[in-house]
Amino acid sequence: MSSLAIYDTESDYANHLMDYLKRNQKNLMQIRVFTNLQSLKAYMEENFIHILLINENLPLDEVNMDNIRNICLLSEENAVSTNNIYPVIYKYQSAEIIMKELLLYFPEQLLQSNRKNTYDTKTKIISVFSMQADVMRQAFAFSLAKQYSAIKKTLYINLDTLPVLSEILGYKADIGLSELIYFLKQNPSNLSNKISGVITKRQNLDSLEGVSFGPDLFELTPEDIALWLGELQLNADYDVILFDIGCYSQGVLEVFRNSSQILCLIAENNWDEVKYNVFKDQLNWSGYTDVLEKITQVTVTEEIRDVLHNRIYQRFDVETGDFDFISGYIR
Repeated sequence: MSSLAIYDTESDYANHLMDYLKRNQKNLMQIRVFTNLQSLKAYMEENFIHILLINENLPLDEVNMDNIRNICLLSEENAVSTNNIYPVIYKYQSAEIIMKELLLYFPEQLLQSNRKNTYDTKTKIISVFSMQADVMRQAFAFSLAKQYSAIKKTLYINLDTLPVLSEILGYKADIGLSELIYFLKQNPSNLSNKISGVITKRQNLDSLEGVSFGPDLFELTPEDIALWLGELQLNADYDVILFDIGCYSQGVLEVFRNSSQILCLIAENNWDEVKYNVFKDQLNWSGYTDVLEKITQVTVTEEIRDVLHNRIYQRFDVETGDFDFISGYIR
């Protein structure tokens, strides 16, 4: 998997460029943004960068070249000098042109990675999402994870701002997702060990409990998600990773993009149907057509909702395989 790093002190510029590249070249590479030298150095201690796109005014002599294969300079001058030893791209032009020029300079790295998915592993990633943040989705997602765990090695991850299910079941752990998010932001080295330390095992199912503070979820950037998923898929050896998603953000969109299946729960009412259509319109407008192709609508009747509620208050101590509504979404 090829990786591209953007190093520029103008955070708005760097993030806008990254967003465009990720939206329009979704299978191209892993892309990360750095706005200070310290974070770039920390990342390169543990990771290799195939292409570093760096502002030409920043000091290259302070960057360790051992973990970088190619360097490309971002110039703030429209008239690019021919005396540079590295390729140069004019910074203040459209992201589309910048991408085309990168392809001209580095076709082997970029086109080769474009022929493969971001993560070429056996792991199946499932996202369960709903138009309303209620217990119905959490019950469905947890039931589905439990049924998968009977036949495959499964990890359940709660991405709800208010992880009520853990409270009801008495599953609230001492450490969970908030601690992992903090670690991702501060020091992503030895990430595999940190992930293992926040996962709890109950019977056959591994779980990563929800956040201690809901807004922590909105701190997760697409780069954080890419790093996290890459580590899980490469080193954790799960057959299925199921995300129980109760928020909507750039980080969540990155989860969606890396999912092989997105189950979107819709109640039988006009409000949910309209919200679902608005959700799809937003994805289409912003260029996430690949996400739209993965969505399966799951219509939840009042009868099914009652069953899901009962399963929670029975603490899921029932034969999960007998619930055909859930079993129908295992594949």
